[in-house]
Amino acid sequence: MRNKWLLVLLAFVTLAVPSWSQNLGEWTDSYVKGLAPDKHFRGIIVAEQNGQVLVEKGYGMAVEEWQVPNSEETKFEIASLTKQFTAAAILQLADAGKLNVEDPVSKYYPDSPPAWKGMTIHHLLTHTSGLPENEWENFYKGKATPYTTEEQVKTFRDRPLGFPPGTAWKYRNTEYYLLAYIIEKLSGESYAAYLAHHIFEPLKMSHSGFATMAAIVPQMSEGYSRDGATLVRREYFDRSMETGAGGIYTTADDMLRWNNGLDSPGLLSTQGLDFMFTPHPPGNYGAGWFIDTSPRRKVYHEGGDPGFAAFEARYPEQHVVIIVLSNEDDSPVRDIADAMAKRIFGD
Repeated sequence: MRNKWLLVLLAFVTLAVPSWSQNLGEWTDSYVKGLAPDKHFRGIIVAEQNGQVLVEKGYGMAVEEWQVPNSEETKFEIASLTKQFTAAAILQLADAGKLNVEDPVSKYYPDSPPAWKGMTIHHLLTHTSGLPENEWENFYKGKATPYTTEEQVKTFRDRPLGFPPGTAWKYRNTEYYLLAYIIEKLSGESYAAYLAHHIFEPLKMSHSGFATMAAIVPQMSEGYSRDGATLVRREYFDRSMETGAGGIYTTADDMLRWNNGLDSPGLLSTQGLDFMFTPHPPGNYGAGWFIDTSPRRKVYHEGGDPGFAAFEARYPEQHVVIIVLSNEDDSPVRDIADAMAKRIFGD
C-alpha cells in the first residue's frame, strides 16, 4: 500500500510541474501583450526554480530588418550585468593569492594620483571609492576608436574625487574600468581572454564573450532605440569604452549556467562568494550585485546601454532566478522581472 501511494505522489509531482510551467508561460504571454504601448519589449524572459526552468520565452525581433525573431539561441549584450563577471575575476585572483581586496589601488596602478591614497580594491568593487563618472566627452579619443584598459583609466585619473574613499556610496562605471585594468595586469591576459579561460569555459558558457565591435558574433541580436515613435538603430560607441563595466554578450541559458555556478563554492571560494553577496555599507551593494532583504532576500542587477537592457534577480532562499534580456534599450526589464517574481511567490 505504501508503494502505491508513493507512486501516486510521484505522478502528482510529475504532472504538477509542467502544469505550473504552462500556466506561468500563459501568464507571461498575457503580461507582455498587456504592456502599455509606450513600454516596448523585445527580448527573452526566463525563470528557473531549483534548477528547473519554469518559463523561457522570446518576444519580438532580434534583427528587425530581416524579421529574425528572438529565441533561446539569441545573444544579447547585458550592459552593467557585466560588472558581476569583473567582480568574480577579481575575487578569483584574490582566491589565487595574487591580490588582497584590502590592498591599495596604487599597488597595482603605479600612476595613481595622491588623491587616491587610501583607495582599495574593496572600494572599487563596492562603489565606495569616490571616483568620478565618465561622460561621452571624457573619452578623449572619441566614441569610434578602441581604448585599452590603461587608456580607459586615463579618462578619469586626473579628475577630482566625489568624496574620500570609503566615506560614501555612489554607483560608477569608472571603478570597474580600473578593475579590468588590474585583471589584465595581474593575469597577463586580455580582459576578454581572462573571462573566456577562467569563467565562461569552466561553466560551459559557450555562447558568451566580450568581443570587439568588428567581430562577427553568430546569432547576435541588433540593438535598437526609439526616436519618438520610430524604431532606430542604437547610437554607436566602441565597446572597449566600457571594458569591465559593460559589453559582455550572452544568452539566457548561459546566464542560468552562470547563476548556477554561484550557488556553491567552485568557481569562487566560500570567502569570495560571501564577499560578493554581502552588502558593504554605506551602500546595499556587494560586488557586482545589489542586495535587498525585504520582503525576502533578493540579489539583483540592472543594465542599460544604447540598444540593450537587462535585469537579473536571484532569490537565494527560494532558489529562484529570473532573467530578462532585451535588445531595445527602453524595454521595462525590471518591471517584467518584478512582476514575474510576484506571480511566482503569490504576492
